[in-house]
Amino acid sequence: MMPRMTFDEIRACLEGEGWAVEAVSSDTMRSDFQGAERLFPLFVRLSPPFVVFAVIPFVRLPMEPEEGDVIVRRLLQLNREINMAKLSADEEGDVILSVEYRLEDLDPSEVRDAVDVLSFYANKHYAELVELATP
Repeated sequence: MMPRMTFDEIRACLEGEGWAVEAVSSDTMRSDFQGAERLFPLFVRLSPPFVVFAVIPFVRLPMEPEEGDVIVRRLLQLNREINMAKLSADEEGDVILSVEYRLEDLDPSEVRDAVDVLSFYANKHYAELVELATP
């Protein structure tokens, strides 16, 4: 078994692919990418045994819970349809688009796959989800 990738190796891999990366803590780095609709923030967090690549916030849930039923149903539906990524929401109402890999299995091609998957689904679903989130 190969040794797992370190924080610095993941960062170097992203930088080698042209991503501008900023370390925000000892286990989290930040970047962003230009989507079709807007600039998306990208966070990479080591949380052994996993590494999480996430767009936070992807969209915001409506402030009133009853106005969020339609988008929440759509998020659940998309979670069944999309591959490799998942959609979730945090306690602040941010919808998160994320990909998770086991650190012990991670290699540079999977780092590229993670950011490719996030940019693909961000571009594919952002406009629809923003519309559903707007009361």
